[in-house]
Amino acid sequence: MTTANLANAVRFWARWQPEGEAVVFGDRRISWSELHESTSRIANGLTELGLRRGDRIGILSGNCVEYLELAIAGYKIGTILVPLNVRLTPVELRYIIDHAGCRAVVADGDLADLATAALQALDGDVVEIGIGSDAAVHFDELRSRDDREPETPVASDDIAYLCYTSGTTGTPKGAMLSHGNVLAMAYNRILADDLVTDSRAYLPFPLSFTGGLVSMWAPTYVGGATLVLDPIVDAERTLQMIERERITNYSAVPVIWDMLLQHPRFAEHDLSSLTIIGSGGAAVPASLLERLQAAGLPMSQGYGLTEGAGMNCWLRAADAQRKLGSCGRPMMHTRVRTVDPDRADLVDVPAGEVGELIISGPEIMLGYWNDPDATAATLVEGWLRTGDLARIDDEGYVFIVDRSKDMLISGGLNVYPAEIEAVIAAIPGVGECAVIGVPDDRWGETPLALVGLVEGSTLDTETIAAACRESLADYKRPRRIVIRDAPLPRGMSGKVLKRVLREDYAFGVDS
Repeated sequence: MTTANLANAVRFWARWQPEGEAVVFGDRRISWSELHESTSRIANGLTELGLRRGDRIGILSGNCVEYLELAIAGYKIGTILVPLNVRLTPVELRYIIDHAGCRAVVADGDLADLATAALQALDGDVVEIGIGSDAAVHFDELRSRDDREPETPVASDDIAYLCYTSGTTGTPKGAMLSHGNVLAMAYNRILADDLVTDSRAYLPFPLSFTGGLVSMWAPTYVGGATLVLDPIVDAERTLQMIERERITNYSAVPVIWDMLLQHPRFAEHDLSSLTIIGSGGAAVPASLLERLQAAGLPMSQGYGLTEGAGMNCWLRAADAQRKLGSCGRPMMHTRVRTVDPDRADLVDVPAGEVGELIISGPEIMLGYWNDPDATAATLVEGWLRTGDLARIDDEGYVFIVDRSKDMLISGGLNVYPAEIEAVIAAIPGVGECAVIGVPDDRWGETPLALVGLVEGSTLDTETIAAACRESLADYKRPRRIVIRDAPLPRGMSGKVLKRVLREDYAFGVDS
């Protein structure tokens, strides 16, 4: 049994740089030695509550130091953290807590009522632990325990996280990410992001989302860098924090970068400390890349899934223009292929053609918790079937064409919304767009483009249609274009919730 586990990072950095800043949160500045001591106390407190290796602990909380401490304490005694999406309803939360078999749930004060509602009608006892609120056990009580090192053996293939998927295609599934999975991804990000102990990463995005907790925080933690944690996503605050804390590493989805660039005081802030900026979750439009580069901020881009610990491919800033539309090449020890999406077995499509992207590597999940059928359908012959349609060019760069579930068939021809969205996103004045399929009596379904404009834009639908006519084959062009006043619905990751749009436009658009 290998003892390579995530707990070793805090132990290592507490010896090597005990006074170095591990976490900054508001006025709190926590050193590595303090983080090591507090997490040992909390780990022993959890053990006194009867929690043991393999037990699941749910956490329903905004960003706070306690979130990170709970994760690290769990690393030390082998418990499994179940991040709970704070935007879910009690019914949705209850399903995840019950499915995961959580022995305890930690909730912060603002979400205590939501946690209590979620725990109602559950079979079995679940210990409630409160952060800054009344509960059966207060989180601060755990800090009063002995700071001796826990002696629980924790292995590389022990589960560290159960990360539940968003459920956009059905019942949520819990991706089992082991210590080894997360460590492999973290080492890859450390190389890609050039993370060193002097690096300072800013994270205002929810830790309850895999991208925040796993793919953003874990590399900072494992690499001994400083995490500047924030509970609020706000353009002015972000610019101030980057300047004040001398942030070196910051990643955000394209819509956030666009928001920062449009801020009226963007040019007044000193962002010269930034050495690596990144994006993921959606393709970065050429116009956004150009604006960032003009501001002296060359952007790297990535691609990853929850089932792949959040990061599997990386596109360097130096290649962003040359390989526009690509999410990069696979990380070290990661392999990719494109296969026929309509076959259960893995049959490669011809080089350069569109197929389903499959991935293998040490960061790929162990499987889905208590769901052998879904695991067998997703992990095939040692490969993760992503459900994403992609092509791989002759240099090995991956271009995501679309999610296979987003593909629509119009008149018997496959139409990939991402291709249409890329054309529309490049039009000056477009702030955001999404393309979905809507019913059509003649063609079965046709593309509908839903567009949001930047403030002050006078762009009209005819200009958008003209750009589509110029760049897209006739069967790919949207038959309807709607300029929306309301922003597109988005999940916690910043991705557009197309299932919501499909429901809103299920009967098409009135002429």
